[in-house]
Amino acid sequence: MTNRDSQKGVGFPPLPVGNSNWAEVKAGYWSADKTQLISGLLDKKSTVAIFTRPRRFGKTFAMNMLQAFFEKTEKSNACLFKGTKVWRNPGHRAEQGKYPVIFITFKDAKGGTWKEVREMITDAIRDEFDRHHEVFESECCIETARAFHHKLCIEQRTPSNLQRALGVLAAALHAHYKAKPVILIDEYDSPINYAATHGFGEEALQFFRNFLSGAMKDGKHCRLGVITGILRVAKEGVLSGLNNPEVWSVFDNDYSDCFGFTEDEVMDLLSACGHPENIAEAKEWYDGYRFGPSEIYNPWSVLNYARRDFVPEPYWMNTSSNDLVSDVMARMTPRMRDALADFFEKKKAQVPCVKELGKYGTIQNNPQIIWSLLVHTGYLKVLSGPNDHNRAVLAFPNRELVRVFRDDILDPITCTPTVGDDLQDILDSLTSGNAEKFRKAIEAFLVSSASYFDTAKEDFFHGLLLGLLALGRDTFEITSNREEGDGRPDILMKPRSGVTLPGVVLELKSPKIPARASQKRIGTLLAAAAKQARKQIDAKRYAAEMEAEGIAVLKYGIGFSGKRVDLAR
Repeated sequence: MTNRDSQKGVGFPPLPVGNSNWAEVKAGYWSADKTQLISGLLDKKSTVAIFTRPRRFGKTFAMNMLQAFFEKTEKSNACLFKGTKVWRNPGHRAEQGKYPVIFITFKDAKGGTWKEVREMITDAIRDEFDRHHEVFESECCIETARAFHHKLCIEQRTPSNLQRALGVLAAALHAHYKAKPVILIDEYDSPINYAATHGFGEEALQFFRNFLSGAMKDGKHCRLGVITGILRVAKEGVLSGLNNPEVWSVFDNDYSDCFGFTEDEVMDLLSACGHPENIAEAKEWYDGYRFGPSEIYNPWSVLNYARRDFVPEPYWMNTSSNDLVSDVMARMTPRMRDALADFFEKKKAQVPCVKELGKYGTIQNNPQIIWSLLVHTGYLKVLSGPNDHNRAVLAFPNRELVRVFRDDILDPITCTPTVGDDLQDILDSLTSGNAEKFRKAIEAFLVSSASYFDTAKEDFFHGLLLGLLALGRDTFEITSNREEGDGRPDILMKPRSGVTLPGVVLELKSPKIPARASQKRIGTLLAAAAKQARKQIDAKRYAAEMEAEGIAVLKYGIGFSGKRVDLAR
């Protein structure tokens, strides 16, 4: 009889599949001890900490744990933490049950319009106000807070009221309990991602920027703020209202084992179920994620694997949608789809990848960000990098994700027509530093698209290249012949705020070619012109301003003649 044919024994522990209530799970289910998250927050004396992890990796469960630890309740939760990692430190133990807690989750805040989404956000906020009703009924409650609570109850849900709500609640709790509250905001980016892909992203961004800063900006009414989401985005976007928030993503070393299961935890689970020999199969299917230095198993899939008699299936598939991934996929060119298909065949490749995705509003307009997006959302893992040119070696974490990638990513893609894959090739090769590929792409475009007479003067080359590079205007500020350094570079491309690609400076030269010059002679003249153009970039300090801002800069000298091109870097 095989493991899969056997019946669970009497001692088989209940498994908390789909249950995010930490106190319930701790009291009656198998669970992994993740209280080192609490210890880390206390040791670092964090004011605002933001954790980004893929869906179903235990973010909501962790937030419930933080609530159970910090919240001052009528019946103490201390007994639930005895024997855990956080309980070993007397200083940490002293923090248990000392604070009021605000806990709001926005994971279900979706709708066809911003008004509908705002209504769901309001419901979540009002539920938390109602949970703390005793504060607004007490004699020490300041009158403005009581009046505000009344407004929410009688449907005065104006945008300004909602943006102030978190700050008002935090101040009321502080006054009532004489202790600053701990503020927990779960899945803050769920409504923002949804709004960004449905045409009302700016309204959502503005709301959350003011909403979060109202209570957390200066710590006046906040002992600790913890925010969870999926994507690591630029702080100057939605998080700009917070003072130096700490952001911990899948790339960071700290807290790397606080979400998902380590191998020791999976072994403990399998042993508790009476089947430790299944570790090899569990590892093949559900291991392989890299969060900082830690190797992590998908907790949702492992729990389902154990609960369903150890039958390996892609349990993570279709657990929830990711609108932003779908939106970027819908904008994908055929060439990019081919790149994903090629990756699927090879299972590993070096591709563009950044740790921070940039500002909301620019992510979905840059299909090249898809590789980074797939890492942040859990479809791929980083083997090495990103390097100085923002390229990393990516691979599938495990067997489950090979299936999920095929069914969730490759099969549903509907490619949309764009300016052309040849133009995207030009831009991609330029910004990745691949000078030879850039040269060949330009030559190929000239051969297929330009007549000989069109290519007679430098002005033509300049205008042609400027037009081709306009494809990158959502990612770069592109200027032509504008004063910079000690002169006027032909073309300068400065990454927009939040974009981590390098800047680019292009200087063009079209040398005079003698009549009847041999191909070898033409090649020599073009190479000399390209080198002269490249030296001019340094001599006239065209890249000085970007370099002073800490931006890496790629510098290209380009020589043109007819339909031939030479480059110097």
